Amino acid sequence: MDRYVLYETYRLGMLIGHIEPAELIREIDKFITASPVEDIPHVFYVLSLASNRRVMIELLTDLAKGVDQELPSSIVAGLLHRDQDRYTTEELYWKIGLLASLLADQDGDIAVEFTELKEAYDAAQKAYGLRFKRKKARERMLAKNEKTIKDSLKKYAKYIEEFEAENWWRS
Repeated sequence: MDRYVLYETYRLGMLIGHIEPAELIREIDKFITASPVEDIPHVFYVLSLASNRRVMIELLTDLAKGVDQELPSSIVAGLLHRDQDRYTTEELYWKIGLLASLLADQDGDIAVEFTELKEAYDAAQKAYGLRFKRKKARERMLAKNEKTIKDSLKKYAKYIEEFEAENWWRS
C-alpha cells in the first residue's frame, strides 16, 4: 500500500472520530520500535511527537495532498464495519455521512452511496415522528436501518485486510 494512501486513511479516520490521536501514536511507535532506522519515514517521528489532534490532522493533510480518496475512504468504511459494535446505529450513520461530506469527489461511488444512505436514514427518522406512532413499527424501522448500515459497511470489509496486514511501509 502506498504511504500516501495510508496518510489519507489516517486523516479521514481521525476527522470522523474513529481513529484517536493516542491510538495512531501507539501504532506509529510500535512500527518505529520494530523497524530498522533506514525503513522509518522521517514524518513518523514528527507524527509520534505531535502535540495534539489538530497538528496531526494538518500534517496528514499536507502529506496526503492529491491522493485519490476512493481507497482510503473504502478502508475507513472497512474500519467502521470491523468496529461497528463500538457505535450505535445513529453514530454509524453520522460517521458515514461525515465521511461522504469530507470527500473531494462528491460524485464518487462512496460519497454518493453514503450520502444516499444518510439521507434515507434521516428521512426514516423524520417519518417516524410523523407516521409511526406504535412502538412495534418504530422497532421494525430501527432494525431495518441497522441492517441496512451493517450490510452497506460489510462490502468494505475486504479493504481492511490489506490495511491490517501492515505491509504498507514496504511499498
